[in-house]
Amino acid sequence: MDSNSVNDVVLSGLDQVLPMEKAQKDILKRVDDIIQDALDANDPSIASNALKSLIGVSRISGLASAKFIYTFKYNWKNFNRIDTFDDYADDEFGYKKVTVKRYFRVWEMLVSGDIPKDYVEKLKLLPIRSLIPIANLKAQGVEISNDNWREFSNAPDVATVNKIVREIKGSPPKKGSLQLELTEDGTIFAWKNDKRYTVGHLNVDDKDEVVQSAIERLIGDGRVLEK
Repeated sequence: MDSNSVNDVVLSGLDQVLPMEKAQKDILKRVDDIIQDALDANDPSIASNALKSLIGVSRISGLASAKFIYTFKYNWKNFNRIDTFDDYADDEFGYKKVTVKRYFRVWEMLVSGDIPKDYVEKLKLLPIRSLIPIANLKAQGVEISNDNWREFSNAPDVATVNKIVREIKGSPPKKGSLQLELTEDGTIFAWKNDKRYTVGHLNVDDKDEVVQSAIERLIGDGRVLEK
């Protein structure tokens, strides 16, 4: 068994429904098999290559989800449905509404034509967590220069992306200042002097209009940095 077996399970056909429970069991079983193959061959690269393949698939999955959501919503009017795409997505995808919005913004940014062509393909290689803060910045109408796009496309991690975002917004954190971070599952963390503290949890799934408006205000005002 080689590392391609990982891809065979994950990329089993986009037009097919692979039961999640079965997929999880298959992948976890193949992890054991691949490790055993590496041991039998006394070759750690067998396991290393499989893991790198899996990491690559997870990155592709995030970007593919962003394109799916953007394209699906763009074409929603052609499905002759009375419900909105956002309501449908909330019921069907298993993604939180805020996640759907973030993914939509990512692909909208990549196809906007506002990014210099030299950097679009490099940006597509970044993990989705790095692309989300950039897309949120663009959605806020902040001007992003060619140099900024170059910096983003070369950013090694999401921490670097967030640093560039703060610099563009003219609000670099002061030494000892408190920074708030909202993760995809609604957990709020506080950062101070490079140490992270758990603050609490936002119920981002709450469909109440007031709750959603409050969350949008927190994010829109920049009090909480989305991750």
